[in-house]
Amino acid sequence: MKFSEINLLDELEKKELSELRGIFHERNVKKKSIVFHPEGEENLVFVVAKGRVRIYLGYEDKEFTVGILGPGDPYSTHADCFVQALEDSSLLVTDVLSVKRCMAEMPLFTRTMVRVLGHILQNSFSIIGGLAFKDIQSRLTALLAKTARDSGVLVDDGVEITLDLTTEQLAQILGATRQTVSTLLNNLIREGLIIKKARSTWFIPDPAALEAGMD
Repeated sequence: MKFSEINLLDELEKKELSELRGIFHERNVKKKSIVFHPEGEENLVFVVAKGRVRIYLGYEDKEFTVGILGPGDPYSTHADCFVQALEDSSLLVTDVLSVKRCMAEMPLFTRTMVRVLGHILQNSFSIIGGLAFKDIQSRLTALLAKTARDSGVLVDDGVEITLDLTTEQLAQILGATRQTVSTLLNNLIREGLIIKKARSTWFIPDPAALEAGMD
């Protein structure tokens, strides 16, 4: 559930952006630690260099995952969200003012950031639309179908996908309980729409049939 399909690590390796790479410093974070929180005073931009972090909203005892970022994904801490390390991770961090300066001085970086922000906005609207207009089963089916389209591997006339999420993390993304998600996954298995191959690996025999369940 990435925010952007653009890998900023690749962008930072470009010769034209060598100066930009120098404004970032590396910050290592431990698994399960809260890296940033809404009440924090730091106004920063970071790019995930290694590992994965979860962006989520939290109120009292409720949490909702907005996205999970992996290597190359950017984010800004000024948004009112928590950032939690899902595993030991490394972030490239800089302040917002430095990014603004680079955007003014480096047209290539500006174009890249506009594309990144466009992907983030598109994904945010997709999340909001799913919560507002789709039930949990439709949201689960849509997530599986999107993963198949974006990163699925063709195997035996079907598609194999790797979610790399626990059932609890999947539930947080969908805004549901762990028990509900387990039940829905088992229903899809019984219907033959998905087959569990390993802990995080699923096989979709007929992607078209799975997507038909989204209607």
